[in-house]
Amino acid sequence: MFLGLRSLLRVIGFRHARTLGSWLGEMQFWFGGSPRRRLQREVAQVLGRLPNDPSVRPLLREAYRVNNGALMEIMAMFDQRQDEDTLAAHCQLDGMEHLRTAMSQGRGAIVLATHMGNASLAMIRVAQSGWPVSLLYRKARMMSDGFFQNGLEQYGIQAILANSGIRAYGQMLAALKQGRVLFLMMDQGLKKAEDGTMQRFLGKDVPMPAGPAQLARVSRSPVLPMVALAASPVWRFEIQPPLTLGQGTLEADVDFLTRLTESQVLQHPELWSWHHRRWSKCRSTVSKPL
Repeated sequence: MFLGLRSLLRVIGFRHARTLGSWLGEMQFWFGGSPRRRLQREVAQVLGRLPNDPSVRPLLREAYRVNNGALMEIMAMFDQRQDEDTLAAHCQLDGMEHLRTAMSQGRGAIVLATHMGNASLAMIRVAQSGWPVSLLYRKARMMSDGFFQNGLEQYGIQAILANSGIRAYGQMLAALKQGRVLFLMMDQGLKKAEDGTMQRFLGKDVPMPAGPAQLARVSRSPVLPMVALAASPVWRFEIQPPLTLGQGTLEADVDFLTRLTESQVLQHPELWSWHHRRWSKCRSTVSKPL
């Protein structure tokens, strides 16, 4: 499937990748069967609505379209390097002044993003602005070996493989000490419960990574949330002012970042990838609307 999609994307190009992804998302939604119906009920519970609330179905359908469209864009731009003008025309990134101020401290910066639209495009925009950028990524089952690493390096971005464990942590810490911008995400949780801190996230008990909070405490680097605001007519993201961490325990910081990430999703639920595996397959323990 991956090779077939990559070949098709090479034919239609980056400019039409999102249209293809939106169409695939539409198909996945309509033919999703019982998993999609279960997701509708769970999303309704998270949003404090009745299971049959008519507003939930179109919201979830849009989330399928938005994030499948983002995935196709990411595949296209990592498979073949796109020119700066093309990428800039597809993404508006606000709040760069907050990043400049944070970077002036000389300790690098942690940008905490979410799986809401094509956040990778915003990251490339940061790199194109002249900042040295690093990204922690996970190897995807459907992607060929080296696809993400080679794709990121095309844009001068250091790729750090999360699957390498303690080695990845050392690389991230080194990146911050070198004054780099480190992009992290924690909204998909971890595969193994013993590798994370159990947190209540969107109505489910999810093992959340302690890495972002631990890195901030050790490196004293500022943590800046990057939120998704819109998917149309172009992707719109905003880098927000740095957070205050390290005032309490590590567990308190992880909980704080989890609550922050949760609030971002709830502000724009139509932009989050509800159908990604780690959240959609995690059993819900919500018995009534929140």
